Amino acid sequence: MFRTLIVLLCLPWAASVAFGQAAGLRGGSSESSLVARLQAPDPTAAERLITVEAVAEVRVVPSRLRVVLAVAAQGETADEANAAGTALLTATKAKLTAAGIAAADVDTDFIAAFPVYAWGVEQQGGKDVLAENRVGTRVQSNLHVAVADEAAALNAIKAAVGDGVDLLAVDYWSDDLEAKQIEAQKKALAAAQAKAKLLLSVFPEKPQPINVWEGTRILYPHELYESLPSAEDGARTYYDRDGMTRVPAPRPLQVYYRGLFADIDAVEPVMPGRREIEVVSTVRLYYAAPGRPVGESSRVEPVR
Repeated sequence: MFRTLIVLLCLPWAASVAFGQAAGLRGGSSESSLVARLQAPDPTAAERLITVEAVAEVRVVPSRLRVVLAVAAQGETADEANAAGTALLTATKAKLTAAGIAAADVDTDFIAAFPVYAWGVEQQGGKDVLAENRVGTRVQSNLHVAVADEAAALNAIKAAVGDGVDLLAVDYWSDDLEAKQIEAQKKALAAAQAKAKLLLSVFPEKPQPINVWEGTRILYPHELYESLPSAEDGARTYYDRDGMTRVPAPRPLQVYYRGLFADIDAVEPVMPGRREIEVVSTVRLYYAAPGRPVGESSRVEPVR
């Protein structure tokens, strides 16, 4: 019987072997919350005020995306660089047009024309020195490409990116943000009122509301990516010890879209996964504490 008990106790442990590894590189990584919450009140403030806080989120499907491409060319002279840059811009726009993107959805933003330098060995004062000299000019313009969704963004990227054309960013937008902010505020207010109804029921006489505060944030997808720690092995130590040149293998970027995981009262029912815009609203309701000391100020402080 005793041996049977030992086996039964070990089975759940065996099923969860490498539990930390099940979280991938997220296991053990630290993170900071994107949603700040109220801290516990000090006793003096708690005698005067009761603050009830609620946070709500509303996810917004993007209605428009912007792909930003850097188009750069170089020449020995400024004229040559400008000519090469113009030719590359024209060719890139033609590729975008061939990919089904209208000319009105492509905007050109000139960024810079800057000198290019190179190091070379030359004689100075009777000895060889490494000297830096100007060898040309480099020009860069950015193309802002407006598309409807991620599939169209990927289509534009595949069509345009190549020699001299690099992807800088993909930005997300929604034409419905104003309405979604109001929706999030209503959702947070309802959550705060429901919480207040429950918590304030401990008082024989219902506390009276004296103030309200609201704050709303918009979190775009680029703010919801997370970087993870790199996974290292013993190769570095081994090769350093033997005095050999170390050539690391290519590794993927330890970055992924996590979405919003935070201390939120009224959450969306589906786990985040797609790149969406998050509207987060915080509502605080302030009530006069029953039996507060006579003559105390009713000044509102951030008390939970």
